[in-house]
Amino acid sequence: MTTHTRRTLLLLLLTLVVGAALSAWLFRATLFATGGQEEAARGRPPPAVETARVERATIADRIRATGTLQAPEAVTITAQTAGRVATIHFEEGQRVAKGARLVELERDRSEAAVERAAARLEQRSSAEARREELMVKDFVSAAELDSAEAAAREAQAQLRIAREDLDDRRIEAPFAGVIGRRLISVGALLKPGDPIARLSRTQPLDLLFMVPGVEIGRIESGQRVEATTPAYPSRRFDGALTLIGTEVDPGTRTLPLEATLDNPDDLLKPGMFMQVALIVGQRDTLRVPEAALITEGPNTLVYALRPAAEDGENSGATVERRRVETGARRDGWVEIRDGVAASERVVIAGLQGLRDGLAVRPTSATEPSDAGATPAESAETRR
Repeated sequence: MTTHTRRTLLLLLLTLVVGAALSAWLFRATLFATGGQEEAARGRPPPAVETARVERATIADRIRATGTLQAPEAVTITAQTAGRVATIHFEEGQRVAKGARLVELERDRSEAAVERAAARLEQRSSAEARREELMVKDFVSAAELDSAEAAAREAQAQLRIAREDLDDRRIEAPFAGVIGRRLISVGALLKPGDPIARLSRTQPLDLLFMVPGVEIGRIESGQRVEATTPAYPSRRFDGALTLIGTEVDPGTRTLPLEATLDNPDDLLKPGMFMQVALIVGQRDTLRVPEAALITEGPNTLVYALRPAAEDGENSGATVERRRVETGARRDGWVEIRDGVAASERVVIAGLQGLRDGLAVRPTSATEPSDAGATPAESAETRR
C-alpha cells in the first residue's frame, strides 16, 4: 500500500469519526430541547401569566406640529403728554384690570390751565348773552354778535383741550393684562411717545403653528387642540382652532394655523415653544397594553388565551401565538387592527418560555389608566 493510499484512508476515517460525534451531539441537543424538557417539566403546574382584555376604544386622529405662543393683544404704554412722573401705581409682572391707573404725571399746571380755560369760557359766554340781549334792541350789529359767539366757541374748545391734557396725565391700562418691565422712575420728565412699560394680555393666549398643506382637507375651524411644553411635562393645555391661514407658504408648502389656549393659572407665557396635536377626527378600534407585544423581525406577535379565560380560576387555558397588525400607540396602549378580537385576553407578563399551545394559569392584570385622555392615537402627521 502506497503512502498516498494510506493518507487517503486515514483522512476518510477521521471524517467518519467527526461526523459521528457531531450527529451524536445534535441528537442529544434535540432530545434535551424536546423530550428532555418535557420530561423535566412533567409533574409541574402550568406557568402563571398575567393577562389583559382586548378592549374596544375610540381613538383620535392627530396632526402633530410645533408652535409658539403669542399674546392676542400687546401694547407699549406711552406718555400722551409732556410732564414729570409724580406717582407709579404698578409693579413689574403685576396683573392689572382694564382702566387701572398705572402712572400719574404732575397735574398742578394742567389743573390751573383747566381753571383758566373755564373762566375764559364763562366770560365769553356772558359776553355772548349780553350781545344777544342788545341785538334784540338793535344796540349791536349782527357782526358783533357773530364775533361774540365765535369767541365763546373758541373758549369752549380751549377748555376741552385743557381737560384732555389733564386726563392724559393719568395713564390707565387699555385692557386687562400683565405689566412687564418698568421703563420709568418717579421724577422722570416724559415727552409724548416715551415708553413706560409693556402690557400683554395672557388670558387666553394664541398658539401659532404650521401644518403640511396636504392636510387642508381635514382641517376645520373649532377643532380641538392639545398642547404640551417641556416647561411643564406633566401638564396638557387644551384649546380650539380659531384661525386657518388663507395661503399655503410656497417655500415650505405649509399652512399657518392659530389656536386659542386657556391660561387660567398664568403658567404659559408669550414666546414659549409648544408641541401641538390637532384633533382632526376619531374612530373606533381595538387596543391592548404595550406589554403584550413581542417583536420578531418585521413581525409583531401576541400570546392570546385559547379558550379565552374570564378569570384566574380557568387553569385549563392554553396560549396561542398570534401575528397582529398594530397602529397608534399612546399612554401604554397599542391599537390592534388585525389578529385579535374584542374581549379576548392576551398575556402581558410571564412571556418568557411561552410557546404555542402551552397550558398556562392566567391571572387578570391591573390595566393602565387613561387619566381622562384619549386611549390611543392613529397614525399621525408631524411637522
